[in-house]
Amino acid sequence: MRHPRRVVALSLLLLSSFACRGRTEEAAKPSPADHAVVELTAAQLANAGLETAKVEAREASSTLRLPGTLAVDPRRSWRVSPVVEGVVEEVVVAAHDVVRRGQVLARLRSAALGEAQVAWLEARANLRIANANRERNLALRKQAVVSEGRWLEVDAEFQRAEVTLAQADHKLALAGMSPQQVEALESAGRRFGEMALTSPAAGVVLASTAARGQALAAGEDAFEIADLSELWVTVHVPVASLVQVRPGAKATVRVAGSPRAGWDGVIRSLGDKVDTADQTLEGRIVVTNKGGFLRPGMYAEVDVRGAPVQALMVPAGALFNVGNQAHVFQRVGETRFRPLAVTAGAPLGDWTPISGPGVEAGVEVVVAGVAELKSHWLYAGGE
Repeated sequence: MRHPRRVVALSLLLLSSFACRGRTEEAAKPSPADHAVVELTAAQLANAGLETAKVEAREASSTLRLPGTLAVDPRRSWRVSPVVEGVVEEVVVAAHDVVRRGQVLARLRSAALGEAQVAWLEARANLRIANANRERNLALRKQAVVSEGRWLEVDAEFQRAEVTLAQADHKLALAGMSPQQVEALESAGRRFGEMALTSPAAGVVLASTAARGQALAAGEDAFEIADLSELWVTVHVPVASLVQVRPGAKATVRVAGSPRAGWDGVIRSLGDKVDTADQTLEGRIVVTNKGGFLRPGMYAEVDVRGAPVQALMVPAGALFNVGNQAHVFQRVGETRFRPLAVTAGAPLGDWTPISGPGVEAGVEVVVAGVAELKSHWLYAGGE
């Protein structure tokens, strides 16, 4: 018969042995974290062609590519027309000609201008006569030879002549004649009614509608002149991209067939009204037309650099998705890599902002061979 104490001791020993065995098996069983780590052999590592980089706190910006159309700056464009009606006698320039400020574009003859010029000459002559009469009567008045009534009559006549000349001067000024041209009306050999259309600025003749013998009405366009040294580029920015685009942002304008890589410009303004048809906002870029290659109406491809973003970033190639979750592979050993679930922002050129647990500057992540490493992880039972 066994002793009761020996039976109890044996039972306790067996229970202790089972407990130790359970703890040993539990320790040998891999943890979820161990399942998440991918370990490659030397051969697998060599075949994967992995490259790594470190998470950086840096600034980056995106580039938005948009179609654009070149146009003339309306502040650098002029339409030239006669102030009074006239008949074209000579056309001096044609479309595409380069002109300088003050250059004659066409010569006209105007009956209305001629009548105004003759009226000015008559008013000038009448003022001289009235002035001479006034001076003579003023001297006689001092001698008490002329009555006060006669003096007042003469003085009023002089004042009326002054007003008449001032009105005639004003009409000629409205007709586009300078004070020097008006004064030259009294010179010998003057042909009345002659009128010249001149260029208001240096530029290019974009259009000419004037022809010899053509009767032009007052205000009718005869020429269009433009200074093409600076041009506008109109782009339409999608509403979804407005967060990236700000006035002052730099842009590069490229045109097909251009001998240059591109023209640098700046977004000067963004419109205030969204186009309901395509949900875009009009933007205006100003470019300096170096070399004169650019022309109004050209189509362009415009790269707009978005507003800079400061964040922790990795090269765009480091990210991969499993379902809807973005990940990167962190290097945790010479041949061991751990996937980190991250929150990824919108790509900014070659860089992508990331955040999340375990993401900090200096963390080494895989940037090349990610697909190969992902396949090993999924094969090993990764999520």
